[in-house]
Amino acid sequence: MKDELKTKKQLINELEELRQRVAELEASEIEQEREGELLRIFRASSPVGLYIIQGRKFKFVNDYFYQAVGVSRDALLGTDPMAIVLPEDRNMVRENAIKMLRGERLSPYKYRIITKYGQVRWMLEGLASIQYQGKRATLGHAMDITEPELAEAKLQELYAEEKKVRRELEAEVQRRIRFTRALVHELKTPLTPVLASSELLVAELHDEPWVSIAGNIHRGALNLSKRIDGLLDLAKVEIGILQLNTKMVDVQQLLRRVANDMTAMVSRNGQSMVLELPPSLPVILADEERLQQVLLNLLVNASKFTQEGGIITLKAEDNGTELIVEVHDTGPGIPEEQQARLFQPYYRYLSDREQLHGLGLGLVLSKLFVELHGGRIWVISKVGEGSTFGFALPIGATDQAEEGHEQEVNNESPNHRG
Repeated sequence: MKDELKTKKQLINELEELRQRVAELEASEIEQEREGELLRIFRASSPVGLYIIQGRKFKFVNDYFYQAVGVSRDALLGTDPMAIVLPEDRNMVRENAIKMLRGERLSPYKYRIITKYGQVRWMLEGLASIQYQGKRATLGHAMDITEPELAEAKLQELYAEEKKVRRELEAEVQRRIRFTRALVHELKTPLTPVLASSELLVAELHDEPWVSIAGNIHRGALNLSKRIDGLLDLAKVEIGILQLNTKMVDVQQLLRRVANDMTAMVSRNGQSMVLELPPSLPVILADEERLQQVLLNLLVNASKFTQEGGIITLKAEDNGTELIVEVHDTGPGIPEEQQARLFQPYYRYLSDREQLHGLGLGLVLSKLFVELHGGRIWVISKVGEGSTFGFALPIGATDQAEEGHEQEVNNESPNHRG
């Protein structure tokens, strides 16, 4: 559009300049010199098409114009200008030509012509009334704008296609939202009484093997509930509706609380946990529930992959710009070629696929939650030397959330071990 406006302005300026030069020549007393100079000016005006129409016939055309039309100069001279105009555009051309000659229209207009070879070309035209050989005539000034017109048409076609795709995607998003809500409802509804009943059985039963059976049922129901919640979180991210509920979080307190919650599991697996925390850590603006989920995912994974007698270390530090948290285990380690795939949805490397169950969403969601806070997550591992999973959160970089404790997050496709 800017290029077209520039072209129109250029055409108007050149047309006005030509009209003034023609008027000056018409005032000349020597007609032969006047006609010769006029034709010289017109022929030298390439790459702008110039022509003179008198009595509805071409009286003069310059090189640029007849070459653009694809017809020789001799074949054009003496013919009706409308003959080269596409029939569908002829009425529009007549109306605009009349308006421009009357001074009712200042802006050049565009129309299509048919070349000698049947090609359709776009022209941008301006007209002015002049005296030629002592009689009233029309000075035409045209430019070939076929290439920009075709580019604009292609752009409009792509824009229309993009709008169609966007509408389809929006409809698909709505379908996925409805499906996700229905799926969670269908799974959670029958699970709720199982959780309540199994919890009651665990509290009331005292004899074996019923206590163990009830405990297994309750743990299985809790595990299933967590996995449903994980699927729901991932679906929310993919459709861009996941929200962070932010507040000021005491990280030191959060780390100690999560480590304390993990003590029973670590002890049951015959492992030990070590905390390496500084005397104090910054209070940051974050979603405490999501950070707790990240920490639990990393610690649970470390315990799953660490043999009996192994050590799990939780450490944290403040380097001035970032809060860095790392979980190190003394497990078997992870081959380098597989580390990049750990954060992909539903991926597990072969050895743990044989011994563990699950959807592989733990690290997917951990990466997602960390990145939603403006942070980053990584893994450092070497076969036979254990693994370290860490994440860093910017200190003071989430000030935008202070405007409201709920911030809607625009999702990027997650790359995510579970």
